[in-house]
Amino acid sequence: MKPLYILKIGGSVATYKNRPGFSVRNSLLKKIAKSIKKAQEKENFDLILIHGAGAAGHQLAKQYGLQRGTGKNQKKMHGAFLSRFANQKLDVAVAEALYAGGLKIVSVHTASIIIQKNGKITKCDLEIIRDALDKECIPLLYGEMAFDEELGMTICSGDAIAPYLAKELYAKKIFFASDAKGIFDKDPHIFKNARLIEKISIKDIEKNVELSNSHNIDATDGMRGKIKNIKNLIKKSVKSVEIFDGHKAQNYKKVFLREKFPHTVIQK
Repeated sequence: MKPLYILKIGGSVATYKNRPGFSVRNSLLKKIAKSIKKAQEKENFDLILIHGAGAAGHQLAKQYGLQRGTGKNQKKMHGAFLSRFANQKLDVAVAEALYAGGLKIVSVHTASIIIQKNGKITKCDLEIIRDALDKECIPLLYGEMAFDEELGMTICSGDAIAPYLAKELYAKKIFFASDAKGIFDKDPHIFKNARLIEKISIKDIEKNVELSNSHNIDATDGMRGKIKNIKNLIKKSVKSVEIFDGHKAQNYKKVFLREKFPHTVIQK
């Protein structure tokens, strides 16, 4: 059987997250697609892609206070729909750029297959994802406002989707393409002498590393949110979780083919 990998492309990679509104990195996404395709030509693996919400979705989430759900508040529901429209427009742009770069992308609308309860994924219709993989396509999901059994609508982040799918579909590895090279011993945005940690366990992260939130507008807690979502996962089918600089297109080929370059590998 081919191994299954899951790649989350952060919103700060897919978009210019520090700019207002809708601004997609089309040229970079095409280069990323070509890099992934080169890796697939050398090694046979299945892939699920997830992308972050980018600037527009996070800005709306902040503006309307969507982090704890909408409940029955009509103003928040309005903001949730605006956020969903923005994320769906972004998904079309990302899918088109990746397809132009040579990948057989199939968009899977997150809110159409996922239901949450108190902000956590409880139900997911995996049939369309499995069918896409069987037909050698790459399912593309994304962070979005999803219906919630208790809280009306809540944020379903890409950082939560990745480990959920990895557990349900027995993925071997999860990759996070970030705006940072990986996990540092202290915040690299503040400390110039911050050291990149290339190999670490979840236990050591929780004991010895102070994780920062995103330095852009982010409703999902940045690096801290990633670690929170994966900490129980690598005890199961997932052999490692790797975080790397997603702004360098060549890194995608390197990470899939296990070539050495500066990034963080998290194992048991």
